[in-house]
Amino acid sequence: MDEGLVKLLAEAGLSDKESRVYLALLETGQATVNRIAQITKLKRPIIYVTLESLEKIGYASKVPNKTVSTYSAGDPAVISAQLSTTSKHFLEMLPYLQTLGMRTGKRPKISFYDAEEAIWRIFKEQSHESDASVVTSYGRIYHHFPKLTEEWLKSCERGIYKLKNWRHIITDEPKDIEIGKRLAAIGQKVKSIHGANTRVVDMVIHDNKVSITLIDKEPFINIIESEALALSMREIFDIVWKAGKWVH
Repeated sequence: MDEGLVKLLAEAGLSDKESRVYLALLETGQATVNRIAQITKLKRPIIYVTLESLEKIGYASKVPNKTVSTYSAGDPAVISAQLSTTSKHFLEMLPYLQTLGMRTGKRPKISFYDAEEAIWRIFKEQSHESDASVVTSYGRIYHHFPKLTEEWLKSCERGIYKLKNWRHIITDEPKDIEIGKRLAAIGQKVKSIHGANTRVVDMVIHDNKVSITLIDKEPFINIIESEALALSMREIFDIVWKAGKWVH
């Protein structure tokens, strides 16, 4: 294991054990606790505690539908966005870290998070993307997270989140239209669909990723990294987009 990367991640705020487990996940793509133990030489109880810590901050996630508990690493860009004093050094190493995660092939990479802090952090991460296609009910999100949603909207209005080339498909519910008009007022492309059932699940397509979020009593977000899937979902989005009604 590259001790230089371990030190760099430690400077980014991770503990030594968190850094080693995170790097092990990047190098393998997906790994069981036994495999992580082989790579890091850490004891299993310590690895379980470390994985729980990484999950809470959105740097690792449990892979669903596995008979043996298996974990994957979060995108290194998540760490990059949270850095301040060490951001320059981390960005220099970011391409190498991402290369580690691609060594295992082109199979889709699936990340799963069920902590509200991680879900909202990822949503803010996505808000820095220059091109995204969104299917959502902003009114429903506002209902569950009124303060956080209002802060996000004001950040958009102040230009903190540029949302360049974003397209938003929303419902025609009153709160959705109200928020849609606020976004349209700052140049966003917003369309509503009559009778659209997006009151439970949200979808964001950007780059080669598709994220599906459930905002309910037990919220979660799945992020699927697949160029083929993203292309297919974007084509479906385009069909629905043409049927939408502009929100001004």
